[in-house]
This record gives sequence, structure tokens and C-alpha cells, in this order.
Amino acid sequence: MFQLALRTLRFRTGTFVAAFLAMFFAAIVLMACGGLIETGIRAAVPPQQLGSADVVVAGDQTYAAPGGDEDEPAILPERVRVDAELESVISALPGVRETESYVFEGTPPAGAVDAIGVVAEPGTDVAALRAQIDAELDATTSTLVGDERGRAELRGATATSVNVVSLAGVFTAFALLVSIFGVASMLGLSIAQRQKELALLRAIGATPRQVRRLIFRETLVLSLVATAAAYLPGQFLGKLVFDLLAQQGIATAGVAFHQGWIPSVAATVVAILAALGGALGAGRRAARTKPSQALSEASLDGGLISGWRFLAGLLFIAAGVALTIVTVTALSGPLAPATAAPAVIVLTIGLALLAPVLAKVMILLIQWPVRALGGLTGDLAVLNARGRTSRLAAVLGPVILLTGVSTGMLYLQTTNDAADKEAYAAGVVADAVVTADDGADPQLVEEIGRLPGVAGASAYVSSVGFVENPDDVSPMGEGWNLQGVTAQGAEATTPVDVTAGALTDLRGATVAIEDEHAGRLGVDIGDTITLRMGDNTLLDVRVAALFSATDGYDTLLLPAETLADHTTAGVPTRVLVTAQEGTDPGRLVAALTELAAARDGLTVADREVLFDEYEDQKKTASYAIYIMVLMLVGYSAITTINTLVSSTSARQREFGLQRLVGSTRRQVLRMVGVEAAIVAVTGVVLGTAAALGILVPLSLDRLGSLIPAGPPLVYVAIVGLVVLLTLGATLLPAWQATRVRPAEAAVSVE
Repeated sequence: MFQLALRTLRFRTGTFVAAFLAMFFAAIVLMACGGLIETGIRAAVPPQQLGSADVVVAGDQTYAAPGGDEDEPAILPERVRVDAELESVISALPGVRETESYVFEGTPPAGAVDAIGVVAEPGTDVAALRAQIDAELDATTSTLVGDERGRAELRGATATSVNVVSLAGVFTAFALLVSIFGVASMLGLSIAQRQKELALLRAIGATPRQVRRLIFRETLVLSLVATAAAYLPGQFLGKLVFDLLAQQGIATAGVAFHQGWIPSVAATVVAILAALGGALGAGRRAARTKPSQALSEASLDGGLISGWRFLAGLLFIAAGVALTIVTVTALSGPLAPATAAPAVIVLTIGLALLAPVLAKVMILLIQWPVRALGGLTGDLAVLNARGRTSRLAAVLGPVILLTGVSTGMLYLQTTNDAADKEAYAAGVVADAVVTADDGADPQLVEEIGRLPGVAGASAYVSSVGFVENPDDVSPMGEGWNLQGVTAQGAEATTPVDVTAGALTDLRGATVAIEDEHAGRLGVDIGDTITLRMGDNTLLDVRVAALFSATDGYDTLLLPAETLADHTTAGVPTRVLVTAQEGTDPGRLVAALTELAAARDGLTVADREVLFDEYEDQKKTASYAIYIMVLMLVGYSAITTINTLVSSTSARQREFGLQRLVGSTRRQVLRMVGVEAAIVAVTGVVLGTAAALGILVPLSLDRLGSLIPAGPPLVYVAIVGLVVLLTLGATLLPAWQATRVRPAEAAVSVE
């Protein structure tokens, strides 16, 4: 049976090239994902200033947040520093030749440093020395060796590790689903094209098991060759994607891309299993066909969908509906994409699996206008579509996938971006921003607050922290936004309404918290909260005020000086200014500009600078999503083209027979064009329906609108791309196939 599989591959090259390409591109995507995951896990940063040190002592930038996933610790936003006195302790250890303290950024508090480099005595076992040093450290400090040492210089490398691993891990799951479906569709078409050959095998005594083994072994050989060929392109794609992420600041420049044998082997195994999984599903119907029915079904296939495919389609749709419900009810807000994106994928695959049934319904709906506009060629196109269910389903599935994934993922991002921007705009109260390069001292804030037309001025500091006592109630251990304010100007520059206490009491180790959050924590005015600050230090703060705010305002207000002491910069660098009612914001900016002109290092901007910065941050965050979407869409487009070209090229004999009975070449091409139009319209409608299944509920929940946010031209472009690809990938091979003389084409092998 294995020799038969090899001979089949040898003598039916055209049939298997398309299947090979589907596996090849799927393996490339999976290889790239494997490289990204290894790069994120390693987070290897070749050291620069610390290159001479054998061991580096630095702060641990990770934190196991209460209520969070222990396997995915939170990344602390500020530089976690090291007690400077540790240098003398480490210097006294046996095997230490010399030590040196380093400061890479910001202004550390007295006595603290960013890292300590340790040079070992010649002949000292570095691993043993590292263990000695570890014994002297607390939980907030760690040791680094090898390529880990550079993390002390680039603290963003730790965030890169978590971001890239999370992103690549999620995308790998998406890519796996899409690739399995793409390969299965291509193999299903390949088997449908070989129906006569498989029927003859059944008729001469081949058992269903032997047919399944033949298909399995053919696929195994193809997948082995395809994954081997995908190794270098997969590395190139992974490096390209990582470099793009680094250019946008999502990954830290300086982190080295790695793709060793472990992710390569893992990607190879996954790609082969995905191909074999598709082969098992695609070959089931052919293997179970009765010999007496096989030959009669070899020429025309109008059968209904198989039970397994129908059940799988229903399960995928049910999963999509469940994810949609979770998105709207439980994870509404910034966390919505965590379940909304998978919902897009599974809903689209679900409808694509049900393509044989849904296509019949669509053809029933559009057959009259097709016949009316297309005449005889329209009739032939409708009959072909109705009479060849397997082929139609195979070519329609990728079109549905391309439309659904493109529309769903892109408008999912634009809708969430629009909702997030609305929420951010509701929280911006200030009319102007003053930036102080050397830090905004209290005297500057007070001076600005006394200007005519100023309702309030407040220093501005931001960070992220965690509530350790009482138990944290922040969602999924994501932490709380911390905002530093000036007591006198806080109420005028923040979007809150005080319900107890007063923001003017925010001095020293104090905090103001929203009413509902205080209720969940079980605290009131005068109670104490223990915060884990962004620099991994603990701070006990007294509740000085309670306030009400809009939904999702997970922000704790602290005195600016208190919070600044726990940031990398060490000082507030901005002042938010709010104009009095009736004061022209433009005149306010002019007055601030006049003040800034008399002092060095001050710049003034209106509130739009805050929105511009927010837009830049959102673009950076969205960029990674768009790269991943582009990869999925690219693979779906390749699968669509591959499937359509293979399907049309295999119809050379059919076209020849049609021309022998009187059809002209032009009529054949018109018929094929109408068929392609049917596929394009059906695919666009069903793909759009899959995307709307999540977009409409999400848009209603987050924006209060049935119509998702985003430029309409994006959808027009998607539809145009799908139509062009479908028509082009059908008409071009049909034009090539009809160049052969009808008599020669009629006797060719399908």
C-alpha cells in the first residue's frame, strides 16, 4: 500500500501539488509561531555594559498577582531596583573577584541601584557562585547569567517575553484551526477529483481500511516533504514578524530572535498531525462508499453532507455562540478580544463546514436571477453547482474562511478601539498639559493653579499596582491603574465625584478609591490598604476619600509625590490643567505658554496631545493584532487561490466534452465565470454572516450600535479582494484548460 501511495503521488503530480502547497504554507506559519514562542521564552538579550560580568544581580520584573495565573505572572511597569548594600555582601562571598553597581535609567532613591555586576575569580564555578548569591537575595531580586544578563539593561525584555509568548501562543491555536481546515478542504477536493480512481479500487476489492491507509500514507509523504521545505521560509517569516513587532515597540529591540530544533520539531509534528487529521476527515466518505455505488457516483456528486461534518459544523457554531455570550456578559471591555477573536474563527469554520447544506440554500435563493441574467450559461452554472456538492463545498469553504476571518478580525479590532477611545475620552477632564523635563515640583503646580481662568492644576503620574491586603478584586489579576494627583487640583482634573472624605486629604501615604471597589474590598474611610507598587515595593496607604466614576474606572488616586517615588522616573513630569467654566481653552493655553516662556524645560499643549498619545499607544497595541490577522488572511487567500485553481484545472476533460457537443470556448468561460460569481457571492454572504455573529453583539454591548465601528471601505476592499481572487483563480486556469483542442481534452485524465 505504501508503494501504491508513492506511485500515485508520482503519476498524479498535478492533483497533489495543490495539497502540497496547502501543507507547505500551513507549516511555514506554524514554524514562524514556534520561533516566536522560543524567542519569547528565552528573552535572550546579549549584554552591552554588563558584558564583563559573569553574574548580574537585578530586580525581578515579574509579579504573581493575587487572583492571576501563576504560570503567567504580571509584568511590573517600573524599574525594580536593588538595595545598594547588597554589593558589599556579595563582594565578601568566596569566588567573587570584583563587583560594580549600575544605573541605566531614571533617578533611583538613595542607596538603590539598577543592577550589580559580579566578576568571578578565574576557575570559579559560575553556577555554584550564582547559588551562593541567590541565598543572599529576597524574592524581589534575582540573578542573571549568559544572555539573560542583558535583561537588566533592557527591562522591557521581560515584557517582551510575556507579550510574544502570549501572542504567538494564541495565534498558533488560531493558525492550527485555520490550517487544519485549509488542508482538509484541499484534500477533500483532491479526493473528490479522484473519485473515479478510488471507486475502481473499491470495485476490484480494496477494503475501506485500505483506501483510508492509502490516503493517509499519501498525505504523510506530502506532509513530510512540505514541512521539510518550510523550515527556512518559516524561520524567515518568524524573524520578519519579530522585527516588525520590535519596530513598533511591542517587542524590545535588542532581544535576539531564536528558533532552535525544539520549536522546529514541534512545529513539524503539529503540521504533520494537522495534515493527517485533515486526511482522515477528507478520506472518510470515499473509504466508506460501497463498491456497487462507487462507479455511479464517480461522475456526479449531489449527495448531502456527511453526518460527521454536519455534527462538527454544529459544534463549532455552538462554541462560537458560547464564546460570544461570554464576550458580551463576562468580558465586556478591554478584555473582550480574548474571547471575541476565537469566536470569529470558530463561527467561520462552523459555517464553512456546513457549506454543502448552506450552499444548496444559497443556490436556491440566487438561481432565478442567475438564470435570468446568464441565460443558457447561467442554467449550466446552476446545474453544475447543484450537481457537484463535494467540489462546491471544497472551493466554497476557503472563500467563507477568507471573508469571515478578514471581516471579523479587522472590524473586531476597530470596534474595540472605538469603544476604548470613547471610554478614554470620558475620563479626560483637563484642557491643557504642561510638560516639565526636569520634573514638576509643587511650586510650579501651585503657580499654574493661581493663573486667571484656571479651575485646577494637578501633577500627573501614572503606574500600575496591585492590592495585596485585603484580597485583590481587580479582574483576572490585571492590577489597578494608579494615578498620582495634587490634592488641591485633583477634583478639577479627574473624572470623579467625591462621595466621602475629600481629595484635598490626599497627602503622604493615602489613597482614594471608587465606591463599588471599596465595597468589594471591604474598606472605608480611615482603613488601610497594602499596595504592591510598580517597582515591587509594598506600601501601606490610608483611605482618604471615596468617589463615584464611570464603569470600568479601575483607578486608584494617590498623592503625586508618593506615587512618583515608586516610578522609574522618580518625579512627576506633567501638570494637567482644567479651565474654569466659560474660559476659552485657547486663552488658557496662551497664558500657560507665556508662563512657560519664562522658565526653562517647560512645554505646553492642549488636551489633544493626550488623545494623540493614546492613539499612538493603541496603534502600537493593535499593530501586533493586524500582523497576525494579515498572516491568517494571507494563508486563507493562498488556500482559496490554491483550491480554486486546482478545482478548475481538473475540469479540462469536462470542458473538452462540452465543446465537442457544440459549446464555444467563450461560452465555456462565461459558464465558469458565472460559477465563480456564485461561489464568490455565496462565500461573501456566509463569511459576513459568521463575522456579524460576534460583531453585532459586541458592538451593541460596547457602543450601543448595531453597526460595528470602522471604515466601510475596509469591508468593500475585503469583498473586492474575495471577488477578484475567486474570479481570477477560476477564469485563468479555465482559460488555460480550454486552450487544448476539445478532442484532446475530452480524452485527458481528470
